[in-house]
Amino acid sequence: MSVRWWSQPFAPEGSAAAEGIVKQLGRPALDPLTVLVREAAQNSWDAHLPDGVVEFRVDVRVLGDDVQTWRDLLLPEPPSESNVALDRALRPEAVVLVVSDRNTRGLGGPLRAGERAHGGETPDFVQFLRNVGEPSDHQFGGGTYGFGKGIFYRLSRIGAILVDTHTVADDPTARRLMGAALGHSWYLGERRFTGRHWWGLVAADDVPDPVLAAQADTISKSLNLPGFDDGSTGTDIVILAADLGTVGPEGDARDRTPEEAATFISSSILWNLWPKMVPDEHGRHMRFVVGANGAAVPVPEPHTFSELAPFVDALREVRAGDGVSYSRTVPPKHAGTFAMALDAADSASTRLLISAAKPFEGPSHHVARMRVAELVVDYLPGPPHPDPRLAYAGVFKASEDADALFASAEPPTHDDWISKGLTGTARGVVQGARTFVQKQLDERLGLGPQTGGSGGQGLGQLSALLAGIVPARSSQGPKDDDAGGGGAGRMSTNGSGSGGGWNSGGHASGASPRRGGRPRLHGSPMLLVHEGKPYLVATVKVPAGDATRVLSADVEVIVEGGGRESEPPLGAAVPQIIQWQSATGAVARGRTVVIPAGEESDWYVYATHVPDAVVRFRVSQVTSDAG
Repeated sequence: MSVRWWSQPFAPEGSAAAEGIVKQLGRPALDPLTVLVREAAQNSWDAHLPDGVVEFRVDVRVLGDDVQTWRDLLLPEPPSESNVALDRALRPEAVVLVVSDRNTRGLGGPLRAGERAHGGETPDFVQFLRNVGEPSDHQFGGGTYGFGKGIFYRLSRIGAILVDTHTVADDPTARRLMGAALGHSWYLGERRFTGRHWWGLVAADDVPDPVLAAQADTISKSLNLPGFDDGSTGTDIVILAADLGTVGPEGDARDRTPEEAATFISSSILWNLWPKMVPDEHGRHMRFVVGANGAAVPVPEPHTFSELAPFVDALREVRAGDGVSYSRTVPPKHAGTFAMALDAADSASTRLLISAAKPFEGPSHHVARMRVAELVVDYLPGPPHPDPRLAYAGVFKASEDADALFASAEPPTHDDWISKGLTGTARGVVQGARTFVQKQLDERLGLGPQTGGSGGQGLGQLSALLAGIVPARSSQGPKDDDAGGGGAGRMSTNGSGSGGGWNSGGHASGASPRRGGRPRLHGSPMLLVHEGKPYLVATVKVPAGDATRVLSADVEVIVEGGGRESEPPLGAAVPQIIQWQSATGAVARGRTVVIPAGEESDWYVYATHVPDAVVRFRVSQVTSDAG
């Protein structure tokens, strides 16, 4: 048997043409590299082993001096009529893109499509390399009918890939190497061919099989593929003559460099696969590495980015069972779970690793929707937060009972839930989920009927979370009057009103600290977000003193004209003081704090945040040992 390309003729009863297989992906709105990341990682996760962490890696490299080895192995090419132009494509400047996973079961099962899998095997090899449109055999897997594998061929300028896999099977066929290509259907005389080709060992019955065992290992090493010398299991998929896409404005665009492609791929991993980077209760997760021309960099954890951290918080809330259930009166009675976390709107990173593949503009007001496999389907936009300084991130995860219904609403690229065309329960569940998420957002953003109370519940727990956190100040506000009975400051929590300006009767510019003065509010209050919850912080300057003093803080809603709101609307939240905290970390919970004798000190007063309101802080000295 020789290793060569074999072209598939049409069977008398009919066959699938290559053009139709490639077109099954449709025309995704996503960048093709993003589609690749989503589809490849989905396949890898569906094949994960029960224990350990799935290692996922993407390498982009130029063939360079290795090109002759590739040409020696892969030429001669299929007939030119099929448009698989290997001879023209395999040049030193050609790019190969290698997608690898480890600690997965590899592409096992029978080598031939007509054979039955036995002994608990799954026919992964023939499902990926030979067959088209088979239903998924992975419970709660990300894929449905396997059409997504077309992206590997579409990203190749010549429609060709190589697949090197090591399966968990303990037999001579465990190591398998095979090539495949999708060109155009074509004729040889009166005989028609499908445009599908395989590179492998062509047997006596004129059907190609993969190269196996030691021969596969030798070829893999000669091509500088990752290989499986450490005995690990998994799969390497090599995209030949990869099209990395373009950068720059239309009309002035240029091809991405391998380094630019690697950055974009890393960004796509962060935005589309961040749930798989967050270990579940069993510690299962995925680790990602992206390389360019031999330099590889691990993809950072998602919680280290301010844009993704609130999404991670929301997912953890869903996993812990603390989210809001999407309940129905008919089966499936529990169809999903929703949770939401807040963040500061001005915390956006300028890092290219985040911005390169960010799926929306500006601060987040989006909900990441996902099925049980926890691969992001899309980011459903909601209304912006009423306070322009706040952003939010939500997660909606389908339940196990409803997972198949949501899967039926997905296009081949799994990047939307489309109710059009669905009927019965599936249509009701998918449409109802969108309405449910919108209702949850309206309630939490105060855009729907008010159901909250005074906002005082859980203040002890929140106070404990805030203890030990001293807010960082980026700038100093105007100085305030340090004479008289304390100070009063007000802050708009909806971006209107006084805008953080202080009411003050004078200034103490250039004055040195003096002993025995009154405490004063200093600068502008800050809106901070911690653990997904917003709160207000005011800075208090406490003058030096020879006696112990007791200070008290209050916060109140003010109405148009500057007056205090005497009676809040029924059910409306009321701001409350949570705690005092010194610059050194000392904490006093509640409205009052005891200040010992000593030098001038800075203290911070924390209060709950009330959306769409203007609030005012007041600080006063209650008692003093000096009288």
